[in-house]
Amino acid sequence: MKLTKKVVSELTADTKDMFVWDESLAGFGVRVKPSGVKTYVVQYRNRFGRSKRVSIGRVGVLTLDQARKEAGKLRGDVALGGDPAQSRTDDRSVDTVRALSERYMREHCQGRCKESTIKAHRWLLDRYVLPVFGAYRIREITSQDIAKFHQRLQEVKYNANRALGLLKAMFGKAEQWGLIGPNSNPASSIKPFRENKRQRYLSPEEFKRLFDTLDQLEHLGVVGTYPAAAIRLLALTGCRLSEILHLKWSDVDIDRRRILLQHHKTDHKGEKAIALNSNVVQILQDLPRQKDNPYVIGGRDEGTHLVNLQKPWKRLREQADLRDVRIHDLRHSFASVAASSGVSLPMIGALLGHNSPQSTARYAHLYDDPIREASELVGGFIANRTKI
Repeated sequence: MKLTKKVVSELTADTKDMFVWDESLAGFGVRVKPSGVKTYVVQYRNRFGRSKRVSIGRVGVLTLDQARKEAGKLRGDVALGGDPAQSRTDDRSVDTVRALSERYMREHCQGRCKESTIKAHRWLLDRYVLPVFGAYRIREITSQDIAKFHQRLQEVKYNANRALGLLKAMFGKAEQWGLIGPNSNPASSIKPFRENKRQRYLSPEEFKRLFDTLDQLEHLGVVGTYPAAAIRLLALTGCRLSEILHLKWSDVDIDRRRILLQHHKTDHKGEKAIALNSNVVQILQDLPRQKDNPYVIGGRDEGTHLVNLQKPWKRLREQADLRDVRIHDLRHSFASVAASSGVSLPMIGALLGHNSPQSTARYAHLYDDPIREASELVGGFIANRTKI
């Protein structure tokens, strides 16, 4: 039948979808659902002979004339070898946030980022980003969408900020790749939550308690030789956990009293040299080497390194009554001892392998005591030898 406005308005369906085709334009028709929803559609066969159907728009949203005109355009595209249904599928798959995330991980992160960074990105994507935005086309995402997403995660501020940062980076790449317009990154205007970074430094008494307890637990077999050595090295070098766990004997130069880290957080800057004090040298010399194992901190399986230090660390800090101390606090404490001893900030940065002065600046306040003592010393000298 010929579709008219009156005919379309009177169409109803009982128990299943009903299709009514227009005799004046092949393939153009209306789909009527039992719920009463009516949609203009066009049906065709692509160049491979497969039957395809494309929705044009809802009745009431589009007029009959508008829908018929659009159907004519789609039929013309088919006549020229096009496949409108496949094109829509391709557009949705290419332009979704999920597709963008895969391209970002493949073309930007792979080969540039450390494996731990890639794992962290994957976790953020799977845990937070993709369940919310994965199916959306990137051009659909607005600043309001991302602001609401970020706000909903306020109970986990750290992860919320990391997810926001990842979205900013992904949409920044989308701009570079021409997937969205310039200066249209929807995440760029969203401010992260303020994070209260905890500063925990061990006092001399706490360091003594830590090492005494570690000696006892190792002697009793509660903490193994290699976990114990790892904890001592962390405290006495200021290295990061991953740097110690991945340390190889080939990186250790006892004669020159240093280790050269090939893989570290800033490995794009090349090798990282760590000076070895006498205590560290003694630990390394006393540590038994596992046959055919290149790693200093040997793991359970042959030829591997220790993977996780959490269990022995938990036993140690509970036994030493240092329950609020994290493994990374050993690095902070190493730097704090250096600062409190008057070691310069640039030198502390060199000890820790910092790339920027800003990273070391957090320890500046620890200079107060030695500076005050120096002032007293100088002031006393001047007062006793000068007329005031």
